[in-house]
Amino acid sequence: MEKDNNEGRSIIKGSGFLRVDWGDEKNGSVLFFQGDTVLLGICSIPFALYTTARLDINTLPNEYVRNLYQLEKLFLTGDYSGTRIKENRPYEIPLWINDLENLSLLYFDHFDLIGLTNLRIQNLKTLVLKNAHIIDIPNLLIEILTFKSLIHIAYDASCIPLIDQLREHHNGEIIFEFLDGSS
Repeated sequence: MEKDNNEGRSIIKGSGFLRVDWGDEKNGSVLFFQGDTVLLGICSIPFALYTTARLDINTLPNEYVRNLYQLEKLFLTGDYSGTRIKENRPYEIPLWINDLENLSLLYFDHFDLIGLTNLRIQNLKTLVLKNAHIIDIPNLLIEILTFKSLIHIAYDASCIPLIDQLREHHNGEIIFEFLDGSS
């Protein structure tokens, strides 16, 4: 199984068919596609999951659920209905993420970050935070600093107070990237 840092490029054309361009050396495919959930894999092993807070893991085929612990990238958004976003009610981070011990990239959009205190992902290298709900900055700092492999945090304006505190207390080599939303 070959992997590198290049993520597959997804293209949705007129028919709505999803095509993933893995490049010349990849053997990647769409393993599962239903509603708001897309599971990508390399050699039939889950690699990246794009989904919402409404995902019920039991809706995935059993052969992928068994291998979900090998997932390396998770892109989790609140949902696409917009109702909770308009009401400014963030989602809770699902506990099933703890089973994904191999994650190197974790993307949250519209979540209450207090749920980070429950995560025990040791290989996490990249954390992306957008439209975050932050209440307890001191405890979040402690939890983020437990991710010993973390080297990159991308964030939007909702996370500026947290990131400012993290910069003061972190003495390692984390690259901080501000997502200004202009792209």
